[in-house]
Amino acid sequence: MQDVPEYVRRKGLAFPCYMDARKPAQIDAAHCVRLNWEAFFFSDLYERERFLSDVFLYCGLLTDPISRKRFHPGPDSPRYDYEGVAYYFEDARNRAAFESDPKASRLPGLKMQ
Repeated sequence: MQDVPEYVRRKGLAFPCYMDARKPAQIDAAHCVRLNWEAFFFSDLYERERFLSDVFLYCGLLTDPISRKRFHPGPDSPRYDYEGVAYYFEDARNRAAFESDPKASRLPGLKMQ
């Protein structure tokens, strides 16, 4: 699995909490949620759990890892969990393509040194 919090730390990046921009986000795995290629960071576990209570309300647009189109997932969106990341898709055909070879759809451009 690609370690996004470690990558962000190595780059020296910092940003506000996704749910409460008045607070700084914690850049570690415990305060991060991965959906598709997106990573969401939170200031505390309460904000992380609030996000997880209704990801479709809070996540906004995601990138389908097969079509690479941005779309807003909903409760009926096909989902596939792989290496601790929930992936949502525009349609069942894209989910099937991802499921057949998930490594081919890794996050582009992220290379750990």
